[in-house]
Amino acid sequence: MFNIMIIDDSKVALEITEEILSKEVNAQLNIRKFSCAVEAKNKLLSFQPDLVITDIEMPNTNGYEVIEFIKEISDVPIIAVSGSTLKKNDTATILHVANLIGADFTLTKNDIRSKLSDLVMSIFCKEKDR
Repeated sequence: MFNIMIIDDSKVALEITEEILSKEVNAQLNIRKFSCAVEAKNKLLSFQPDLVITDIEMPNTNGYEVIEFIKEISDVPIIAVSGSTLKKNDTATILHVANLIGADFTLTKNDIRSKLSDLVMSIFCKEKDR
């Protein structure tokens, strides 16, 4: 059983991400969704996720703060996602900064449907080999 924490202020994005994981990842998953990053941070230690998927652009506490917080207390893998619609370069920059502060992997929201399940499976395979 793998615990996955999904953090995104968009309820639609939370539902889509959960649906993809539930249908396409060949593993038993315990998925917890959070639309509030502050709440997710408060639940992190009690939930003990094996993987965190976090949006970057969120109100109150953004994904960068979430990544920094998690990396201070854990080595859990983090996938940072961004759906910035300003310009393609803006999304690349946002995700590059996420990598610099500790995200292990990045995806644009446009790539979630085509790449998320394979990425999650590869992460879980690596975790099993540790």
